[in-house]
Amino acid sequence: MFALLQENPQLASLGAAMIVVLLVLALIETVAVRYGERVLKRIWHYIEVTRYHLLQQPLVLRFMTRHPVLAGFLAARFRRQHFFGLTLTTLVIIGGYVLALYAGLVEDVVEADAIVAFDHYVSAHMSVLRSSPVIEGFIVITSLGAAAITCLITVLTSMVCAVMRKPYVIVGLLISTIGSTLFSFWSKILFARERPSAILLTEQSYSFPSGHATISLALYGFIAYIAIRLATNFSRQVRLFSLGVILCVLVGLSRIVLNEHYLSDVLGGFLVGSLWLVVAISVTEWLTSLGKIHWQHTWRTSEKLLVAACLILTAIASTLYAYFHYMPMLGA
Repeated sequence: MFALLQENPQLASLGAAMIVVLLVLALIETVAVRYGERVLKRIWHYIEVTRYHLLQQPLVLRFMTRHPVLAGFLAARFRRQHFFGLTLTTLVIIGGYVLALYAGLVEDVVEADAIVAFDHYVSAHMSVLRSSPVIEGFIVITSLGAAAITCLITVLTSMVCAVMRKPYVIVGLLISTIGSTLFSFWSKILFARERPSAILLTEQSYSFPSGHATISLALYGFIAYIAIRLATNFSRQVRLFSLGVILCVLVGLSRIVLNEHYLSDVLGGFLVGSLWLVVAISVTEWLTSLGKIHWQHTWRTSEKLLVAACLILTAIASTLYAYFHYMPMLGA
């Protein structure tokens, strides 16, 4: 093992980076599980105290007196009691921020900014790993973002939601997956960026943004959201969130290691996936506020077995897809 790492410094750097990322995520998860719930309660307390003191300020009182309609509208945007209050405000702010980041990244890529030079630097280092034994593992991981596998997972997730009698959750799932896929498809055509020259597997589409990174965050992010919504305690919700983040990071990393995409392609895909994930969550939360979705759920044994069967089927299907579809490309 040590000889292999000495012969492949890029492999050692990749391994070290992955270990650092996993350790950071593990640290964040540990801190969040132990202190997260108390910190959130404390934050809400300070927000309510600040809100109370602001409403006592003469300047605020004059504004409310002179502009009662506008003041009422702004106040309603921060109420926690209904969806069109703080929930929608938070989702709009997050979505706007993600859209701004995507616009900034697009500008950097189009104008060949410093990030493009870094893209080529990373790609050159990853091309050295094409004969490394880790390649096959990353091919299995990247298959989780392939169209055939994501369609299978979408169908299986929809089936589980239907069996659990939560059909309206499927609406958000389809918005996240179909919306992000179409957005990514048309973005590729619009920007027409060529893939790295040292590409390992044959791909016919353009490079920016990464479709695998897009769908991984849109699909697996929404599945993680469903699981978090169904979870019964805070620590389990944090662990499910961490698991979703790790899965998306691994799929995105696989596209870079296999030289299918530049780093900025993957970042762009994550941003597109995040944007549509926010839209899907917004619609789902709206349907929840209308009483269409009830998240309190008592798991039956048959439902647990169905979820386990879906996970096993996904693992088998992705492995077989990697072996029969992607592996033959290595020798091409």
